[in-house]
Amino acid sequence: MNLGIIGATGKTGNAVLQVALDRRINVTAIVRNETRLTIDVPTIEKDIFSLTAEDLRPFDAVICTFASSKKSDYPRVNQHLTDILTGTDTRLIVVGSGSTLFIDDSRTKTVGDKLPIIMRNSSRNHLKARQILQNSNIDWTYMAPPMNYLPSGDKTGYYQTGHDVLLHDHNGNSSISYADMALALVDELQHPQNEKQLMTVAWE
Repeated sequence: MNLGIIGATGKTGNAVLQVALDRRINVTAIVRNETRLTIDVPTIEKDIFSLTAEDLRPFDAVICTFASSKKSDYPRVNQHLTDILTGTDTRLIVVGSGSTLFIDDSRTKTVGDKLPIIMRNSSRNHLKARQILQNSNIDWTYMAPPMNYLPSGDKTGYYQTGHDVLLHDHNGNSSISYADMALALVDELQHPQNEKQLMTVAWE
């Protein structure tokens, strides 16, 4: 399998990169600045909006871990990626936002609906980005983290999966570490269960 990781120098991207290499997946890091890479792998050094269909053609799958403080970038990123992947067999897995998840099985309110008003514009942009994937003709998966996404959390190797509703563990917490999120992403890559679906994970 040939995998491209967009944002491989970020926290999520780097965690995914390490898991993929451990599993002997052929990985290319797609980054804006390859000098920030701490692992020696093939690279494509480009801004995400400069990527072309030809750049992504060699990959069986692309995992996008793009992150930006400019929230209006998220819909633009997904639109650009779906545009250049349309008509190909390349699978796109996007790490999105937990704010798009429903709070409970009633599916009447999202996490974003409960956020302070000042943060709701961010949530709306993430939702727009998700909907671009849902309305596309590519092979996509949108992975939303739980409420607490922990950079320094343990790698337990255990997690539960769901689709569009926020998950909680047996203590009522909605959390996962970057390390276990990376495991879940690579597990989904190697053993697809959520093609053209929403996906979320959390510790059990």
